[in-house]
Amino acid sequence: MNKFNNFSIALLCTSALFLASPSFGHAQFSQAPAPVTGAKAAAITPTQTGLQSAARLLQQGQALGAVQVLRPLVNTGAETLRAQARYLLALALDATGDPTQALQVLEGTLTEASPLGKAIGQLRGQLMLQAAEKAFMGGQTERTAGLLADYERLSVQPDKTRFKRLQYMLSPPAALATAAPLRVGVILPQTGALGGAGTDLLRALQLGLPAFTTGGRKVELVVQDATTPAEAATAATFLKAQQVSIILGPLLANQVGAVAAKINGLPLLTFSSDGTVLGPQIHTLNFLPEQQAAQAATAAIGQGATNFAALVPQGAYGEATLNGLRKAVEANGATLGKTSFYNPNETDIGSSIRELGQGFNALLLPAQGRNLPLIAAQLAYYGLDRGVQLLGTALWQAPETQAAVLAPSASALRGGLFAAPSRNGAFAEDFTQTYGAAPHPLAALGYDAAALLAQLATEQTRSGNAVSQILLRPEGFYAPGGYAKFTTNGQTARSLSVAEVGGGTNTGQFTERQPALTLAPLPLPTPLLPEAGARAWW
Repeated sequence: MNKFNNFSIALLCTSALFLASPSFGHAQFSQAPAPVTGAKAAAITPTQTGLQSAARLLQQGQALGAVQVLRPLVNTGAETLRAQARYLLALALDATGDPTQALQVLEGTLTEASPLGKAIGQLRGQLMLQAAEKAFMGGQTERTAGLLADYERLSVQPDKTRFKRLQYMLSPPAALATAAPLRVGVILPQTGALGGAGTDLLRALQLGLPAFTTGGRKVELVVQDATTPAEAATAATFLKAQQVSIILGPLLANQVGAVAAKINGLPLLTFSSDGTVLGPQIHTLNFLPEQQAAQAATAAIGQGATNFAALVPQGAYGEATLNGLRKAVEANGATLGKTSFYNPNETDIGSSIRELGQGFNALLLPAQGRNLPLIAAQLAYYGLDRGVQLLGTALWQAPETQAAVLAPSASALRGGLFAAPSRNGAFAEDFTQTYGAAPHPLAALGYDAAALLAQLATEQTRSGNAVSQILLRPEGFYAPGGYAKFTTNGQTARSLSVAEVGGGTNTGQFTERQPALTLAPLPLPTPLLPEAGARAWW
């Protein structure tokens, strides 16, 4: 069995109840830090300094930090500087998942044909489409129609492909509902040790399809039971012969290669959390541990952490989380010091802890819940818990271990931050009412898959493009549990929430500090600020 399989189920056990209390921003971007004016630094005004600071925060994914810097600047300085502040503030608000408020910020800003005016006009149109898509996927059809009508009155109308897609989704032709359905192969265990997880994934998929395909093209599932790589390969051969357009599954990483070898490039959307099995035409709807570590580190940097260390379990999972930490630290200008690996099967890891040394104020600790209290106690014994922000992954809230994390004996973990999939309370309630039992934590992936398939089916009919091409659209896909974006090399970006152990008076539960976004924020333009000596913006 693949080394990841020991972790993949626990990684997705995310049924802990979060209490919403957002306190910092959300977004991850890959662009380099925004340029500054450099050569004329002596002439830069305080407002310009604030704009530069906000631009850097945006580039580093600290959206709420940028909002806090920018709000006082929208009414400060010359008109062009105020417009620049509103432009950046609108981008920051969209990155926190609020395109509607971002649109309001742009009201009354520059409209002339200057570079800044053109950029604001472009952003206004993009935000209008963003807000329209969010409204449509939330069932607000009247608001969607109003936003699209407003868009048509704009002098600058960017991203017309997205506009046409929304128009089509809002008013689909009557024939769409009776068109040949999108045939989708499904490979999931319905029996054996993981039969319960596979069954609930399938149930969630079946529950979501009617909700998301209302008025649109239908989706037909062709389901195959598979519990081993050999069975998965046989199932893939059968589904290929059935002329399905895409295959969902399998659940475990050690079956992905067996399936991919039989489908000759047919798009595969697995539920595995192992990023090493992904590649061209092989994507996942799961939440990768590397991204979880990066998201937790980015959140900690937003709260002031600058020097990081890592204490990770031996094996592929630990390597993946450490890689995510490195990327976040490098992108945000922080420092990664000592890293140490430990054997998760041992109770005394003092030697690994001593390797960390001193001088860090944030520590990545992607341990399973049953190990966390013991590790935290040993950190305290060596004096490494004082003034250190502990960071984790979804393993911290696995149902079988969350009691250990929240127990009074694990007080050293209070205030620890971890990134994990959001809990979809509405889905869980609907599932329980429909099937008479609470869903397996993995089932939420099936509900997200239903939303994605509905969008694929309608867009394939509208555009005539292949499913494999539609999957790669740059704006990604709406998903109730956090948006999904796919790339040509198979890597997947899923939006994650960030939660705190305890938090305020909630000492016996997890508190959500940063909700996952159901739509991907707009990409940041380059540059956000002018090049050295340029006068295009101010």
